[in-house]
Amino acid sequence: MSLAVVVSLGLYLFFTSAFYPLDFLSVFDAKRVLQLALFAAIMIFAVTWTPLRTATIAQLSRLSVFSRYALALFFFIGIVSSLRLDHPAYALIDVSMMFVMMILIAVTAASRELSAERFDKWAVLLLAVMGFAVVIQEFMGFVAGWVFGSEFSYDQALIHFAHPRFYNQLQTWSIPVLAALPFLFPDRRWVKIGCLVLLGLQWFLVIAFAARGTALSLFIAMVFIAFWMPAQRGFWVKFQLGGLIAGIAIYSGIIFLNGALIPQSQSGKFYAHSVGRPMAHTSGRTMLWRLSTEDAVKHPILGAGPAQYACDSDITLPAHPHSFLFQLMGEWGFIAALLVLMLAVSIGWVFLRDLKRHSKSLSSNRTLQAMLATSLIAGAIHTNLSGLLIMPASQVTVILIGGWVLGLSGNTTKSKQNAFLTKPLLFFCALLACTQFLFSISEIPYLPERTKYSESYGPMVPRFWQDGRVCEYDYQFSDAAE
Repeated sequence: MSLAVVVSLGLYLFFTSAFYPLDFLSVFDAKRVLQLALFAAIMIFAVTWTPLRTATIAQLSRLSVFSRYALALFFFIGIVSSLRLDHPAYALIDVSMMFVMMILIAVTAASRELSAERFDKWAVLLLAVMGFAVVIQEFMGFVAGWVFGSEFSYDQALIHFAHPRFYNQLQTWSIPVLAALPFLFPDRRWVKIGCLVLLGLQWFLVIAFAARGTALSLFIAMVFIAFWMPAQRGFWVKFQLGGLIAGIAIYSGIIFLNGALIPQSQSGKFYAHSVGRPMAHTSGRTMLWRLSTEDAVKHPILGAGPAQYACDSDITLPAHPHSFLFQLMGEWGFIAALLVLMLAVSIGWVFLRDLKRHSKSLSSNRTLQAMLATSLIAGAIHTNLSGLLIMPASQVTVILIGGWVLGLSGNTTKSKQNAFLTKPLLFFCALLACTQFLFSISEIPYLPERTKYSESYGPMVPRFWQDGRVCEYDYQFSDAAE
């Protein structure tokens, strides 16, 4: 039963990445509903199964006094900022989802503590299965394109994601961990070959989609960990380098095959649609960051309001500033952004210091921590270059990776310290997760009417729903019901 958490997280990533989960909803909306159903199910399991509840309370008790007060103030600011808005529902959902995710990281850590190495194997296997499922479907698309005389289309690729970038963001979390396959299954020679093939295909997709944020984040994180923990790099660097070389070879081979199999078209189209596109630009991020800073200056204490980014702008903007720090600044205000920055720096420094202190150890936990640290650092970098923590798949993955790291960082002390506060907090979080799921279900009938205002905008970057901005539309449930 202790494996239920990791298996449910992994199966969510697999099924939502390889299939259409709910045909009556868009890809993104379906993932959001299932994500909230998953959160509610895990939280109910965590409060009803005594061993997991006890272990989760122990994990939450590890928070320092400063961290507890900082997080309490952070969420208090979010609630107050939401309640002053004309339409607070989505803002409160945005705040409460962050809270539930934080608790779910502790639940995942407790699951890892209870299931030990079995957790590691299941997590890596499920991420690998998801990766193979996605790349096989993509190559089926390439083959079908060759048969029908068409070429690679960025807009039609990765059909089980609302946008190709959303899978690239998922790759930021998963690619570093995939190198753990040979380490966790050392007695199976074919696993090494499978790992190189999988990493090659994953790096090929990064190159083909010109995922600059993913590539930059992974490069910085891998170089840093390779020098920060040199004793462990022999376990993963060779597989990542081999995968990168294989990815380049696959990419080059497809360029050649396009010219050979599609003679009626220009063989350079594949290149032109991938890394041949203009790359020396920020995709509007600097403008978004400037506008977010302006919102923070106008509303320094409480921000413009959670989930209300850029609502008053005369130009069409995505629903988030493509940077978590700038998102907090613009929507929550300077105090909330400073609190998160202080927490991230303090927790990150303690984590890296602990890794460095034991960097010469060749224990299985330390080696796995090196790969997971790479994933976390790459994710942290990418989070501040894109909307990484907005997408359902990325939110589920950060719960998996974050809880995994926390569960590996040492056994908890099974004391009842602060249990009188932590236990009710756990029950409250379960109730909150169920409420979020019920809210998403209640919204489904109103989606067509509520999002009608955005039809002229074209595809929108999602927040809660695919069309998540509600601030410019004075929607009344009674009018829609009529």
